[in-house]
Amino acid sequence: MSSNAAESYNNWIGGARELPITYMIDMIRVQIMTQLSNRRAESKRWTTKLCPVMEKKLVDSLELAKSWDVIVVSDTVLDVHFSIYFYVDIGRQTCSCHDWQLNCFPCCHGVHALRSSGRDVYDFVDPFLHVDYFRESYKESVYPVPSSERFDFDGASSLIIKPPIMKKQPGQNKKKRIPSRGKNVKQIKCGRCLKYGNHNKKTCKAAI
Repeated sequence: MSSNAAESYNNWIGGARELPITYMIDMIRVQIMTQLSNRRAESKRWTTKLCPVMEKKLVDSLELAKSWDVIVVSDTVLDVHFSIYFYVDIGRQTCSCHDWQLNCFPCCHGVHALRSSGRDVYDFVDPFLHVDYFRESYKESVYPVPSSERFDFDGASSLIIKPPIMKKQPGQNKKKRIPSRGKNVKQIKCGRCLKYGNHNKKTCKAAI
């Protein structure tokens, strides 16, 4: 999961990875500023209790389950069935399909059980899926910072930090992301030791 998150972030920053460090950070800052602003503006137009995607999922569940039968076992336990039976425990917020436990959101069986028992379905939805929490998450702002050309210097050359002297290594600079542990790396056949691996004739270190 962390590998997928890192890959998504790398795709999101796009061309910023090729820029010098100060310009790269500034470009990422602008992207974050834009994202926060857009999501704040978008959430102001929402009139539902839940975020639109989850609100639609809730409405679809209610529509899907409206013809199902419910057997009340106790105050908190109900049996929802159509062709097969599902055991719903409202008190523990669980269902035998395990969807409620995994997503922290009532499954279609749980939604039907809650509605049949006269309870408010919104009270059993994780708070982080409500619009108020979404707005709270994006209420902070990222403010602009002065560019390097506008920093205050006293003109003393001794205070100017120059980049280190770098000796260019032979070959092209690496731009591909280092593969995560466990990923299958394409094997090539070395022309010197005749073995398969991730080296070639020039980089082979095997004793002949």
